[in-house]
Amino acid sequence: MEGKNQMKKDNDENNVTVKNTVPLIKDLFHIHKKVGEGTFSSVFLATLKLSDGSKKFALKYLVPTRHPEKIERELQCMQQIGGKDYVVGLELCLRSFETVVFVMPYMRHDKFAEYVQDMTVQETKDYMIALLTALRRVHKFNIIHRDVKPSNFLYDRHNKRYLLVDFGLAQEYVVEKKSNNLKLLNSEAQVTKRKRSDENSLNVSFNIRKKSTEEKCYCFGKAKVCSLCMSRSEQTAPRAGTPGFRAPEVLLKHPSQTPAIDIWASGVMMLCILSGTQPFFHSPDDCTALAEITTIFGSNKMQQCARKLGKKIIFNEDIPGVDVVSLCQKLQKRNKGLLDSNDHNICEKVSLDAQFPKEAYHFVLGLLDLDYKTRLTADQALNHPFLKL
Repeated sequence: MEGKNQMKKDNDENNVTVKNTVPLIKDLFHIHKKVGEGTFSSVFLATLKLSDGSKKFALKYLVPTRHPEKIERELQCMQQIGGKDYVVGLELCLRSFETVVFVMPYMRHDKFAEYVQDMTVQETKDYMIALLTALRRVHKFNIIHRDVKPSNFLYDRHNKRYLLVDFGLAQEYVVEKKSNNLKLLNSEAQVTKRKRSDENSLNVSFNIRKKSTEEKCYCFGKAKVCSLCMSRSEQTAPRAGTPGFRAPEVLLKHPSQTPAIDIWASGVMMLCILSGTQPFFHSPDDCTALAEITTIFGSNKMQQCARKLGKKIIFNEDIPGVDVVSLCQKLQKRNKGLLDSNDHNICEKVSLDAQFPKEAYHFVLGLLDLDYKTRLTADQALNHPFLKL
């Protein structure tokens, strides 16, 4: 009873806060309850005062300390991309001083944990088609969602409705253009300049280059950091996203990140469905996350992945990869309490109902390709044999 009273008290306090910070909300909406909360926002269920209340809205109240550029990007994403192909749209945006509220259509949805263990093959295909269709649309606008996960892909199981939400961490992706001819011209110009340069400056540059090559790091793999490494500038790379859904290139701090990180996250969601396990990865930090991925794919493949990104990973021992099919089937049985069951008829029925074809496992491995350059795109994934069966 005390818990319910406290919840009602918290909801009332939150409602008052939203109404007071943006007065226009008090005039337009009835706020019913809080339906979601994140690091940078809170979401409330509301209905219009001048209506019969049948149409519901989600009011996203952004934390006032949120950076204006990120608020603007989220707003633009919903305006330009939303309202189509299962991507959330925007009905209205309200602002009062530093407080911003997004008004979006509300969609009731089920929790991932409630359906992840008993999704049929057809339901899984419909679910992944909707998710990848939404991502294909987002990526066409050169936007990376960066926080693809079950709680940001709403699913109304009864009405077969889907919605990709929350562009709070979205990032613009600049497509790299190949300019071999330009690079060649630049290199030729530099050679010409060198030939015309003073001989003394050549000797100076040679000595500097020689000195830099002689300075070798000896702290690699040791419990200390040398002065050479300390003098180097700090390596920075985007790492936004939810633990357990971050791609290898994010965990390894690769500076050039692409929409492939969203595809990896969708692959983790597919892995959750195939194994009936949520969450699949329990990673509190990036090192643990890399270790968990290594237990699936093995140390050799992880080292190859790191090398392609210009990184190096050292393992104390060789870790073999696992057979994803066997792992998922074993986890399915464990989560349904069938590993030690004596009722073979029940086991057989459940295994037949949840029997995913081999194409499903080929599909998930394509989404979870360690190499982001060969990982399936949203368009390629939608044309995969598993989704065409």
